Amino acid sequence: MENIFSKIGYTISNQKNSELDIVQDVLFIKNLNGTIRWIWNANDREPLFLKFYNIGGIRAKIFSLAVKVIFGLKVQKIVFNKMTYYFKKQEKTFFDCTDNWALFTGTVGVNNKAILYTDGSFFKIATTDNAKRLIKSEHKILSNGTFDFFQTPESKQISEDIIQLSDITCGGIRTNKIGIAHLKALTEMNFRGQHLIQIKDWELFSDLKFDFFKIIDTRLPTNMMRKIGILLNRVSEEDYINVSLSHGDFTSWNMFEAEDKISLYDWELFAFDRSTGFDYFHFIIQQGILVDKKSWKEIYVDIKEQCSGESANFLFNYDLEILDKYLKFYLLINCINYLKTYAEQDKWHIQVHWLLQVWNDALNSFVIKEKTARELVIMDVFDALQNQEYATIKFHNGYPEQLCVNSDIDILLNKDLSESISKLVKNHSLVVKVSQNKKSFMNTLQLVMTDGSILSIDLIWELKRRNIVFMDAKKAIENAYINNFGVKSLCFKDTQTYIKAFYILNNEVIPEKYKIYEEQKENDFIQSQQDVCSSKKDLLKILRKNKQNKGIYYFRNLFYYLYDSIFRSFSKGYVITFSGVDGAGKSTIIENVKNMIEKQLRKPVVVLRHRPSVLPIISALFRGKKAQESFENTLPHSGTNKSLVSSLIRFMYYYADYFFGQFIIFIKYTIRGYVVIYDRYYFDFIEDSKRSNLVLSKKMAFLGYKLLLKPKFNFFLFADSEIILSRKKELDEKVINELTTNYRILFSKLDKTSNTTIYKTIENKEIDQTLHIVLQTLINR
Repeated sequence: MENIFSKIGYTISNQKNSELDIVQDVLFIKNLNGTIRWIWNANDREPLFLKFYNIGGIRAKIFSLAVKVIFGLKVQKIVFNKMTYYFKKQEKTFFDCTDNWALFTGTVGVNNKAILYTDGSFFKIATTDNAKRLIKSEHKILSNGTFDFFQTPESKQISEDIIQLSDITCGGIRTNKIGIAHLKALTEMNFRGQHLIQIKDWELFSDLKFDFFKIIDTRLPTNMMRKIGILLNRVSEEDYINVSLSHGDFTSWNMFEAEDKISLYDWELFAFDRSTGFDYFHFIIQQGILVDKKSWKEIYVDIKEQCSGESANFLFNYDLEILDKYLKFYLLINCINYLKTYAEQDKWHIQVHWLLQVWNDALNSFVIKEKTARELVIMDVFDALQNQEYATIKFHNGYPEQLCVNSDIDILLNKDLSESISKLVKNHSLVVKVSQNKKSFMNTLQLVMTDGSILSIDLIWELKRRNIVFMDAKKAIENAYINNFGVKSLCFKDTQTYIKAFYILNNEVIPEKYKIYEEQKENDFIQSQQDVCSSKKDLLKILRKNKQNKGIYYFRNLFYYLYDSIFRSFSKGYVITFSGVDGAGKSTIIENVKNMIEKQLRKPVVVLRHRPSVLPIISALFRGKKAQESFENTLPHSGTNKSLVSSLIRFMYYYADYFFGQFIIFIKYTIRGYVVIYDRYYFDFIEDSKRSNLVLSKKMAFLGYKLLLKPKFNFFLFADSEIILSRKKELDEKVINELTTNYRILFSKLDKTSNTTIYKTIENKEIDQTLHIVLQTLINR
């Protein structure tokens, strides 16, 4: 503060040092960190400090209105902070401290400038060497002419630290969207000094590229830096780019609009060699992030929608491909510039984190050829965690996005941080669907990406099994280490403790890949005297002695466990059926689908053959297990039954199995969250009753289906008869083609009559393609 006033001609002090000192009361408003943001003469009758305030959003308008009411009621000396300063006038000063004035102390950083408003003018006061260079640059551009379609302030150099700018805000309003007046201004600037240049001759870009690879700051998002590196290396030096005059900070808070013409100030970042559209992108992106708090996918919609009208034709020629090309260069120029600036700042304000997060997401659009959507989301999640306290559990030692496609991510963190990560993935441009399973101690997120890939993330803030806390999460986070790829993970000792406790408490054998942690070492909580416990009973006995499992904590943990268990019971599973002639590849697909659901969708799976099998096959009632084994080894369509009466009796027996068994399956599996997969289903009775040694009317069988609970997903797999015969020679070509046609007609008919049940026909040519279709069907519904 003393430094700022010294530059404008006053020495200030909290105590009187001379009879010539001017006693002056001031009012002020502080930043969140306690430093003074705005300060003004306590005798001001108007809130001049609002000249520095961007009245854009709803909150800003409410604040502005409240301030005006306070001044209108003349109670500002009661409402705002008050302080008495003693001003001593120096030889050179350009304003009277007893007159009406207001001062903005500026944003902390290497470009810090204070702004004084008095006597109808703004005075920019540089407090750093960088700031001196910037105000000198601004004075230069403002002194070199005027523009036709927008207004700029008049500039006067007061000293090497100060320039005076005329007030061009009167009568204007701030607008938060690009309009005709903005596009006219952008078009005029675009034609000012415009020229086509080859990338290898583009000095600005070459300098930025050189500077980028010299940036060193562990706070900067590691994976964002990797993305920028990828994009820089992909830019061809033989390519051409249009460059022209750019304001550099073309934002709603640096302009006013009146009579379809904008008044544009703060020209300190202007340049004649930025890529076309730089200011257009900057306005929408900065507005979206800092004022409207939008996600990148919302901002990108604004970028496409606001580029309209005849003036926009000069920017991108209504071509989305050209728009994206110049958007990429905007992001590279802007990101690198600010990354350099942030690396030089000791402390970051909260807006830095907002900007980095959205810019990071924006870059994904241009790296999608090198990385999958799943990989990019993982990279962004770990960038968001980078400067936070967390620890991954059982995470691989490599780049985070190289995680196996069937692996999930377990992250130990505090609850507030888990909410931030949840918000990040919900708003991410590459995520189309987020399912949550929130419990008292963790939140499981299942993400579906734009390309159909899946990622599961467990955000954990308490390490519990049922109602037992088995590790101190806070201490585990404190003990975490950072690996060579920038990921914080549990230390070896804590991982060993976690592995042993987790699998013992779950009555499971430690998987082979975690055997390295099975070697006994000294452990704080699983050691009883000299022996390390290895049974669940012994471990629970020790854990229940810990503070977090005793007394009031015991009842708290029990309450939350019951709460979680009740709500979890509502997470139902569903039923999937696979039909098709023998040789269509059902068994292989079912095995792979089972694995996908367990590993990627993270649901338990049970596979049933043909029917619920609550009732045994009829012959087993008379001949026991040998009949079951004989039935399984019997070739399809080899039965000799031709009796209608016998068929009806047999069908009613099997139908009873379906009808009553469906409720048992629902209670035993579906309601408990299991996915039930049928290898064949009731549809065989409709289209291929001979396979079950029945002579049955299709109409009768179809009527029976109407009384059954409908499986959620039904897939009919078919293949060319030659392929089927090469796999199995159980049916002839005619029968294969006939059955395939009948099944497809049936599934088409059923699909048209239902809005809730899926009936899908898939030609099973390639396993990967079939699995992709099945998985997409499951996750989309």
